[in-house]
Amino acid sequence: MRRIAQISDLHFGRTDPAVVEGLVRELNEDRPDLIIASGDFTMAARRVEYREAQHFLNRLPKPWIAVPGNHDISPFHLMQRFVRPFARYRRFIAADTQPTYQDDEIGVVCLNTVRTWAPERDWSQGKIHRWQIAGAEARLRTMPAHLFKIVVGHHPFMPPPWDEEARLVGRADKALAAFRRSGVGLTLAGHLHRHYARFAEADGAGPERVAVDRGSMQGGRGRLLAVQAGSATSTRLRGNEPNAYNRIRIEDGLATVTVRLWNGRHWQDAEQVSPRPGREPS
Repeated sequence: MRRIAQISDLHFGRTDPAVVEGLVRELNEDRPDLIIASGDFTMAARRVEYREAQHFLNRLPKPWIAVPGNHDISPFHLMQRFVRPFARYRRFIAADTQPTYQDDEIGVVCLNTVRTWAPERDWSQGKIHRWQIAGAEARLRTMPAHLFKIVVGHHPFMPPPWDEEARLVGRADKALAAFRRSGVGLTLAGHLHRHYARFAEADGAGPERVAVDRGSMQGGRGRLLAVQAGSATSTRLRGNEPNAYNRIRIEDGLATVTVRLWNGRHWQDAEQVSPRPGREPS
């Protein structure tokens, strides 16, 4: 059995200090076997924000693994964005933007879905290149067949159930097909600051909604579950969802994902926290 904590969209530069301290305390008390951070450590890739993120990570139990998000490359310094977009990420967070983790029960492949530029006004949207899909398949093939396989990115692989037309990471369909071929049981992502989960069904069947607003959800044993995390520590919240992270248990080929929500004082399972009035990010 393996216990994983997925945290996402920390956004240092726009965090709630009480939530940050509460998350550090919770993760150190819970001591998961692995922490997965699915991007957006900072608001605007400033050094001071990266230092805060680095200090936060240094206080967490190890091991942890991470990918960058679109906020982790500078929106201001175009030369830096185009020439050395991940230099600060590599200096303060991790040298590898697409790491792999493996032990005797799980295998994790991370993909950097951030675009440095795009032929459109919105550069925040993500994309997976063909070479990344091929590389992910190659990494997954080298893993023993008995491992529970997980793929991590920042941008969503499946749309939220309340917005079927929401924009996904580029080539999401091709990536999910490759993951299914490789026996992946779980994909993890963030970006939208809302938690939800969808099963990635076989070609042509379409996505299936999973009820996760309260309680937990399960995937694995031949079914690929795409899981989204809310914002763990940022004040940039969406809808009626407070700060959130995912607690994941992998056992006997099955992933059970429980959403943990901040209730203003401490963390609780989602079913124990009442919804709050809606709030949109600024």
